[in-house]
Amino acid sequence: MTDISDTFFTSIGCMDGRIQSAVASFGKTRFGAKYPDTITEAGMVGILSHKPSKAILNGVKNKILISVKHHHSKGIVVHGHEQCAGNPVSDDQQIKDIIEAARVLKELEPGVDIVPVFIARKNNTWKIQELESASFKKTAHVLNLY
Repeated sequence: MTDISDTFFTSIGCMDGRIQSAVASFGKTRFGAKYPDTITEAGMVGILSHKPSKAILNGVKNKILISVKHHHSKGIVVHGHEQCAGNPVSDDQQIKDIIEAARVLKELEPGVDIVPVFIARKNNTWKIQELESASFKKTAHVLNLY
């Protein structure tokens, strides 16, 4: 059981270890949290943005619900990065996939604050660029998963 003083945010994105520290720092600052709950897969935003199966969506939703309901996550950072081996596309396409993945996640959990970010290497350090979030907040419908 988590301690009442523990604060969390949820990180959803690529498993690439090079970017995890940058995502953790960003999420801690953005949400005033101490710990990240991490939901990762190689090329996660590519998977979420290209008509994922019900099984994949249910798995992600269940993990989000654990983070939100049991750890009281303050929000979600959905991330993708340049040079992604799991979603080997151009940076422009990666950004489109991140925004679409954020839209899909917003349909799964409409009440949770979702922040899409793109991560790129600058001078040997991974830097986060927060993406325009207004572009994915319009949800036409809530997905029926169960």
